[in-house]
Amino acid sequence: MEHFDERDKGQRHSRSSTRMNGMPSPTHSAHCSLYRTRTLKTLTEEKRAKKVRFYRNGDRYSNGIVYAISTDRFRTFDALLADLTRSLPDNVNLPQGVRTIYTLDGTKKITAIDQLLEGDSYVCSSNEAYKKLDYTKNVNPNWSVNVKASPSTSRGPPSLGNTKAVVPENREIKDFIRPKLVTVVRSGMKPRKAVRVLLNKKTAHSYEQVLTDITDAIKLDSGVVKKIYTLEGKL
Repeated sequence: MEHFDERDKGQRHSRSSTRMNGMPSPTHSAHCSLYRTRTLKTLTEEKRAKKVRFYRNGDRYSNGIVYAISTDRFRTFDALLADLTRSLPDNVNLPQGVRTIYTLDGTKKITAIDQLLEGDSYVCSSNEAYKKLDYTKNVNPNWSVNVKASPSTSRGPPSLGNTKAVVPENREIKDFIRPKLVTVVRSGMKPRKAVRVLLNKKTAHSYEQVLTDITDAIKLDSGVVKKIYTLEGKL
């Protein structure tokens, strides 16, 4: 019994001396170090910005806008929606600002910031249903066209004799690539809805396609837009 009492006293003395010295055990130090490492890693991953691209719902002309998403920049999902509303102003495709975010294929609604994935693209909408488009192939109207010079013009400055033939050709090319922003007014009793539609010959290859674009923008009660008149009433 005396032998065990002496051993217990020695153990108690050892533990008390450790506490008095303020030196934690090696096992305790390793555990705390591992915990701090995991915590710092988690915080770093949360604060690291994720680059994602946002498109407007139904907008076939926009190349989208790239955002760096982080918890430092956007504390809440509503804060992200408000910032997207300021960055993507559009009375046609986003009449009530950004209220909903869809995945690129429209199969899922995003409801939290942590659902956004690095490098992915998303579609912003007001309260409208997702409009199926190939958003990754949108054409920006402000494109640059490199026209190859013909052999007759690449040899040197044109002579006075062929200047008249060159000018109309260049003017025709510029007319072909210049986009046009037109205002379309809905017929009927006042107040009449008016929308602005961007048209260009690179994305609207036919008159029927122009009517389709105007139909999507103006949203007639009768459905499809079949005729367009000038303000003077000419068809």
